[in-house]
Amino acid sequence: MRYSWNVLPALAVVLANLATPAYGAEAALDVAIVGKRLQQKGCSHPIYCDGPILKRIQLGGVFDDDKTFVDMPTRKPVDKIVAEFNSLPANATKSDLTRFVNDNFYPAGSDIVEAELEDWTETPPFLEGVTDPVLRGYGMSIHNQWKTMARKRDTSFLCNGCETSLLAANNVFFTTGDESSREYHYWNTYYVEIGLLKSGLFKTAKGVLQNLLDMVKTYDFVPTGGRIYYTDRSEPPLLALMVKTYYEATQDLAFVTEALPLLKIEHDFWEMYRSVNVTYTRGSTDSLGKRDSGSGSKANAKVATYGPDLFSTVSDNGTQLRPESYSADFEAAKTQTTAPDLFSTLSGSNLYAASEAGTSPGVQYADVKTATQGPSLFGRRSLLRRDIDIPTANPFAAFTEPQLLVLGSTEINSTIAVNLNSIIYQAELIIADFIELVENSTTPECVSYRDRAAERRQMLLDLTYDAESGLFSDYHLASGKKTEIWSMSSLWPYWAFGDSLPSDGAQKALNNIDFLHGKFPGGLPNTLYNSSLPWDYPNIQPPMQHMAVRSAQNAEDYTCKKSTTGAYDTPCGGTAAKIAQSTVNSAFCNWYTTGGSIDNVLNSYGEAPANSSGVNFGSFVLGPDGDIDTTTSGKAQGNYAWTNGINIWLFDNYKAQLQMPSCPNIKLNLVEHTQSPLPSPSPSPTYAPSPTHPTTVPAPPTIYTPPPPQPTSYYTPPPPLTSAYPSGKSCVRKRVCRRCHRVVKRIWAAGNGDAGCKNPYTKRGLFSNLPVRR
Repeated sequence: MRYSWNVLPALAVVLANLATPAYGAEAALDVAIVGKRLQQKGCSHPIYCDGPILKRIQLGGVFDDDKTFVDMPTRKPVDKIVAEFNSLPANATKSDLTRFVNDNFYPAGSDIVEAELEDWTETPPFLEGVTDPVLRGYGMSIHNQWKTMARKRDTSFLCNGCETSLLAANNVFFTTGDESSREYHYWNTYYVEIGLLKSGLFKTAKGVLQNLLDMVKTYDFVPTGGRIYYTDRSEPPLLALMVKTYYEATQDLAFVTEALPLLKIEHDFWEMYRSVNVTYTRGSTDSLGKRDSGSGSKANAKVATYGPDLFSTVSDNGTQLRPESYSADFEAAKTQTTAPDLFSTLSGSNLYAASEAGTSPGVQYADVKTATQGPSLFGRRSLLRRDIDIPTANPFAAFTEPQLLVLGSTEINSTIAVNLNSIIYQAELIIADFIELVENSTTPECVSYRDRAAERRQMLLDLTYDAESGLFSDYHLASGKKTEIWSMSSLWPYWAFGDSLPSDGAQKALNNIDFLHGKFPGGLPNTLYNSSLPWDYPNIQPPMQHMAVRSAQNAEDYTCKKSTTGAYDTPCGGTAAKIAQSTVNSAFCNWYTTGGSIDNVLNSYGEAPANSSGVNFGSFVLGPDGDIDTTTSGKAQGNYAWTNGINIWLFDNYKAQLQMPSCPNIKLNLVEHTQSPLPSPSPSPTYAPSPTHPTTVPAPPTIYTPPPPQPTSYYTPPPPLTSAYPSGKSCVRKRVCRRCHRVVKRIWAAGNGDAGCKNPYTKRGLFSNLPVRR
């Protein structure tokens, strides 16, 4: 991620009275933190992490971008460089520092080179069934971009004793995409993986995953990125979800067996170094968000928050400074000491917490007691009136960028992030199911992980869920209130456990999301707070659109289908398909206006720059009308890997609903009498993904029309893997349990018939394609 500590793109909803009794009357009370998190050792490399060399170079203005210096391999052994630096005069000029750098370091990024993809295919499976020539041509273009983004580590030129900040990577990896990205990033890799698998690049996807697992072997967790200065931070822990996704696509049981111990280690890291125990008084909601006669009882839970407690890292005025953004953090730390009446104080590892949260937490911009909070732009009454007015006056216009950095960085490590805890909930269930799969039994350890997941889910329902709106909001531990800026990341629970929420709450959430998409057809925006920073309105980012699609689809599947037949009760709004279409549109339109074209189908845009093949941006900007604002300049961003992966995933999962993209105020320069530029894709490999939806679904008349009733084959399991089972036994099959009134997994063995319903932890279908050995 270029903006490595961005506040997560949000749903343009700032719930004005979220923490007040009028809105959150059923919220839990008397939340107390019990104990402290373990401290984590910070990175201490004398050049890339800490020390006088880093400080002098970064504050000396040698480079415009702080990340440049820390990405430069050394030309000499580190001890000689330290000695040479110590001989510099105390009043060394910028020219002196520049000469020192040139004499002792190679250019940034010299340690990575382009890589070939051994499993490359010219007929990607995700295009199978896509007939529109524009969609097919654009899909092939983004598939081909994998070849331009693949990288590998090369340190063969380093001298004996020379070093680089690039961490070891034994397999191909993908950088995030912009010009300053010279390594892989944790969060970004998930979106790379889902695209690679849909492109049929299974071996490459496995290597990408193995790089992350190797990091767990070394550090007990996956660092934010593949550089040494990231080794005291992580990002939302999606590794278990990645392994699950890979397993569902390949049924590679050996890989799961190898990965399982490392998934447990990573989970333990987040439990020890990013979690605190809290006690609270239960509100009046049970596990389904309904009234509970046992309300008022005391509850205990372990909750995860972003940000490490570091005891060894560079700091200024008590604030840890990140090596890759040292000068900006230095200014932020200096700003907070000069304006104590306006800004919450940066302390400890606030900035590290913001970096770790990445694009995810819906945090407050300032303490609720300050005057810099800004107006509530989207209150509950406005939501009910369906009336959004974006103020022409920017409430943050008076503040400088360093001041905004302070406002956007405080209180993160005191906030129960809904998305983080939802992700860990998913990881706990995945680990439990993997244990059952590998051990061939429901062990006490398996039960323990499921119990922890149930406890975490209950905590989220008690502290962050609002039954009236069906929405979640992050919880601020210090003030004992929900945060006042609701983030789109708070939709993640609908992806994680949407089928465990009341259907009326899910329908309310869907209605609100659908309404917002109507106001912002270019994509669900970040917050309506226009702070002039890239993670706020009017910016939107593909990862959050993907999360919204997954959450909306899960809610639609739960609320719009009969639990006994799998058929649709009533026509649904198709909200997930709408967001999918707008996400593809936004990426396509900017690709087209920056030079994208399709042979014999689509000519280049008239104002596009010469010698450009189009750019897939990592974020997009909404115009005043709520639609996408296209640009003809691709210089600001390169091709972003997460945009590639997400669009390929959307192609595969919504091919029946996607239509030819349309761009606001731009007419596509189509070639007349075109034919499809691509040959029909060959059949998928034998280990291709097992579909969770029918492979062919009749296309509805418009993208906003709900799909027709699903055929009976919707619940047909993948073919059994004979090599994974003892003779005469088959895999778990997904069927409808009329006794349970929901879709569950049933075990069918040779001549044994129905073995009955599974336990409630597996009913939610988290592993719809996961075979279990018996």
